[in-house]
Amino acid sequence: MKNPAQYLYLIPLTASMICSLKTWGDRWAGSYRVFSVFLTATFLMEIFAVSWKLGLHSTAYWDFPKQNLWIYNLYFIPEYLFYIFFYSSVSENRKLGKSGWYLAIVFAIFSLANIFMIQGIGQLDTFSIILGSGILIACAASYFIQELNRKIPRAVGREPLFWISLGTLVFHAVSLPYFIFINYLSRTNLSLAMALFNILLILNILMYICYLIAFLCKNPVHRKSF
Repeated sequence: MKNPAQYLYLIPLTASMICSLKTWGDRWAGSYRVFSVFLTATFLMEIFAVSWKLGLHSTAYWDFPKQNLWIYNLYFIPEYLFYIFFYSSVSENRKLGKSGWYLAIVFAIFSLANIFMIQGIGQLDTFSIILGSGILIACAASYFIQELNRKIPRAVGREPLFWISLGTLVFHAVSLPYFIFINYLSRTNLSLAMALFNILLILNILMYICYLIAFLCKNPVHRKSF
């Protein structure tokens, strides 16, 4: 393991996953319980991806390339679909709730086409990430606009949805330029691409810290759920 620091994001991810389990005992809304399942699935995917890179790719029974991008490319589709349905279920914006299915269908079709016909599974599928990030930025931003326009302000700092939206918005808004230019930079300036990758790791840590804070909040009451 050349650089253990690149796996530091697993610490807040693990902590947020463990804290999210309280949603089952405290009977949180279904949307947050499903978010707990999502964090658990993300944790297991990350462990598998890291294990694959560190040695699982080559055993006494098989020998595959060390590269693990195919794992992330396959996970991007259910990951972004989950976020779309999550925001559709918790949003008070009726338009977002109704458009969730359409956004999900468009994203799923485009991502599958990207994997099998455009970028392939062997390199980072940035086209899918860019589309998905754009959708999530809009979803998270709609929550903050909703709160800013509320006639009677709420103490949003105590709301799990505030912290989930904050982490989601910061990560995807700041990382979007990175994913737009990463394939180009990887070919023309690899050292800069690697330096920017460290910023992505920091963004991952910040996002999972926000998710951790979200599940340290008290049980919210939402009208909508899965």
